[in-house]
Amino acid sequence: MALAAVIIPASPANAYTTYTDDQCSSSTRCLAIFFNSLQNSGVFRSPCFITNKTEDSHLGYDYLTSSGMQQVRYQFNYGYGFGFEEPLPNSSKCEGADPGSGWSVKNNAAGASNGDTRSHRIFYYSNQQGTYQTIEVGNNENLISALKNENASSARL
Repeated sequence: MALAAVIIPASPANAYTTYTDDQCSSSTRCLAIFFNSLQNSGVFRSPCFITNKTEDSHLGYDYLTSSGMQQVRYQFNYGYGFGFEEPLPNSSKCEGADPGSGWSVKNNAAGASNGDTRSHRIFYYSNQQGTYQTIEVGNNENLISALKNENASSARL
């Protein structure tokens, strides 16, 4: 009597994707990573992504839930917290819907404004690797040419 093996493929884990633009609350000090470069006035006025922690990937992160894999993707947005509390780092604000709002933060940034109480570094590669630029507390800075639109992670120092 021959035995037949039946292989039933497992169903793939469900992937749910959410998008986030704000890793800070209205009462925390944060780094804002901006889609556009500094204006002639020396401030940023564009969609941004705000954070007050180390980000291993500006793409976002994945985590497992009881219903499957959850994907959180970081994107630029506008109209919240950063830039509306005192003291402001040179009055930069997250504003303006286009261009940039809804775009992925990874490899699309032009500059940063540090309203946090600690310095941050922006890196070329994920997991804080490669060329980096340190954004000191209170500074507005365009990213250096090696990092403009080539930003993959950041670290809160």
